Amino acid sequence: MSVISTCEPDRLLADYPGLQCIDDPVWRQAIADMLPMDIPAGTVMYRPGDICHNFVLLVEGTVRIFVRARNGREIVLYRLHPGELCILSLSGLLHGRPHTVEAVAETPLRAASLGQERFHEVFNRSSAFRGYVIDHLVRRLHETMTLLQEVAFERLDTRLAEYLYRRFEQGGIRVLKMTHQQLAVELGTTREVTSRMLKVLERSGGIHLRRGRIELVDVEQLRRAH
Repeated sequence: MSVISTCEPDRLLADYPGLQCIDDPVWRQAIADMLPMDIPAGTVMYRPGDICHNFVLLVEGTVRIFVRARNGREIVLYRLHPGELCILSLSGLLHGRPHTVEAVAETPLRAASLGQERFHEVFNRSSAFRGYVIDHLVRRLHETMTLLQEVAFERLDTRLAEYLYRRFEQGGIRVLKMTHQQLAVELGTTREVTSRMLKVLERSGGIHLRRGRIELVDVEQLRRAH
């Protein structure tokens, strides 16, 4: 990670309207003191056992947070985008507990950080900032519990169709550049199982498979499948 320039509060908080409207002097000073960072794609942000020392606001890019089993299989818990806070990092900052999962910069990142001591100072002295952090923790915890319920109780083919439908619809795209192995990691299963289910979706007319990419044919077919 390398410091690149002085933080610009308006640019830094453009995706964080809830933080942008906080007028507490201690918070406004903390924004001015945050250190900007330029983080290359592929950088491991933290590993199991690491202690969180910084409160980070993401300006550009995506961070993938996932669990890796002993056999090497992975399952993605969530992705961090601009405007969001990492609940696992917040938990580490608040309670001093080491990370139990892994986070990797999926793309080049621009971010800004505030040290642990300053974070605690702002958290304790600014009720508005404290409320924002707690609200974000609650919402993210709900999303994580929903994911765990899906993994535990929903059929894998249903989760696959729902994942593809969401990526195509939310991204406004018709081609998803993704290998079967990458998709298997997202779903927490094997490449072989994923490939079989993709073939079923292709035969149903929802998608068309090409090497390293999945093409949308009928979004309604995907919607009905999940």
